[in-house]
Amino acid sequence: MTRSLYFLAMAGALTLFALADPEPIFGQNLPVAQVTTEAPLEALITELTAQNAELAKNQAEMDAKIDQIAEAVRQARLYAARAGKGGAKP
Repeated sequence: MTRSLYFLAMAGALTLFALADPEPIFGQNLPVAQVTTEAPLEALITELTAQNAELAKNQAEMDAKIDQIAEAVRQARLYAARAGKGGAKP
């Protein structure tokens, strides 16, 4: 009997604390006046989108340069193979 009274008293105290707390509990909707983070968040998303587009453009340019270098190395190997495997031996 004392355990159930203790449990009931603790449950009542927690309920009173939850109702009297002025701060919203995690997961509750905030009033419209307190939601001020949307504008900075949208600006951040726009900036990150622009940075992502710039990174994609830079990556494409680097891939094109790597392809040019790979082609130059391939041609150099072809010319080296045609020229022979060495020069004059001493």
